[in-house]
Amino acid sequence: MRIALCLFTLALCGCKSISSVRAPEALAGNRGYLYGKSTVVPTPAPPAAKDFGSLIQAAQAAASVAEQDSQPDKRREAAKRGIIAARDARAMQPDRVEGHYWYAINVGLLADVDRSYGLAAVAEMEPALKRAGEIDERYDYAGPLRVLGILLLRTPAPPVSIGSPRRGLRLLQRAVELFPDYPENYLYLGEALREAGRADEAKTAWQKALALPAPADRKLEAKRWQQQATHLLAGGRDGAGGSSR
Repeated sequence: MRIALCLFTLALCGCKSISSVRAPEALAGNRGYLYGKSTVVPTPAPPAAKDFGSLIQAAQAAASVAEQDSQPDKRREAAKRGIIAARDARAMQPDRVEGHYWYAINVGLLADVDRSYGLAAVAEMEPALKRAGEIDERYDYAGPLRVLGILLLRTPAPPVSIGSPRRGLRLLQRAVELFPDYPENYLYLGEALREAGRADEAKTAWQKALALPAPADRKLEAKRWQQQATHLLAGGRDGAGGSSR
């Protein structure tokens, strides 16, 4: 998962509907990164010109802006654009993992910047991530497992929401099992272990996140991961110091 979602702890008090999200005005001048390269967030193509690959690229680039931009309005607009692109992509090819995954990411980022989408966001993210995991749990370094694990870890338990730290821990353990050399997985595994009262194991996971080199296509994220791991090892809570915002 390229999106760290370091600050993603939902305030589940909102009532806005994700289905009501419509494409905002063009995000002139916004830039993000995509697989290690700077990129302008694409403006959605006319319906006749849309193709799956372009929609996924637009959803990824929009998610980068939605996570990193310093201006909340631009983050909100980017997340909405990403939702539209990913929604179109998964409607076009519902058996491909990418549309479901990037839809969930952008929905989460919209809820991060606008907490009034909280309850609706969880209701959209959970099935999208489950479907992505069914199609390809290895996608984006076990991204579907990682993001769903974070969601389960950080949301309240039923009947308020879907939270289940135990299930979240299992998913994050599976992500590490699939990609034992990917640093980001250890950041969130450490959080889950800490919440389970396994402090020593949590520290070991965060030390692993610090020690492992980042893959070539994640060099831009590596510094943020290292900052977050250092912060957590020093006794900090999740999110503080871990985001570039």
